[in-house]
Amino acid sequence: MPYMDSQFAGTPVVAILDDDISYIRAVERMLQVTGFASCPITTLDIDEAARVIAHAGCRAVLVDIFMYDEPRGFEYIQRLRANEATADLPLLVTSGARRQLQRMAPFLKAHRCDLLEKPFGPDELASKLRLLTSPAMSLLQGAPDLPGYAWAHKPLLPA
Repeated sequence: MPYMDSQFAGTPVVAILDDDISYIRAVERMLQVTGFASCPITTLDIDEAARVIAHAGCRAVLVDIFMYDEPRGFEYIQRLRANEATADLPLLVTSGARRQLQRMAPFLKAHRCDLLEKPFGPDELASKLRLLTSPAMSLLQGAPDLPGYAWAHKPLLPA
């Protein structure tokens, strides 16, 4: 049974996988003012992160690519997709590493990741999360190929 803090009852919870505490705090404020709750995760233990995400009942996960001076986000994405409890959660890659993202576009597309390039504002974040956590999108999360999904919103990555 997912953990539900009474102050977040009925509020969609979004996990934030990042190592930058200042960034996490800023995103938490953005989420709060736009109607989302947050679950910050800074651990290097990917299995622990997946347990926390599942236990907190997260509806989506924000994943940074560069954590602890390494491009660990790709491994997090791979492991979250391989974990039964987190396999179908919407993953929103939040990164400013444009070249790395372009090189890894096929990986991100294959792992059904959406993209929000840093820096971004609360309205852009909320818009993406509302789309990704909508009932219509949750029906499509397990689909192998979603035309336009992840790539229609930001032409950073080639289709």
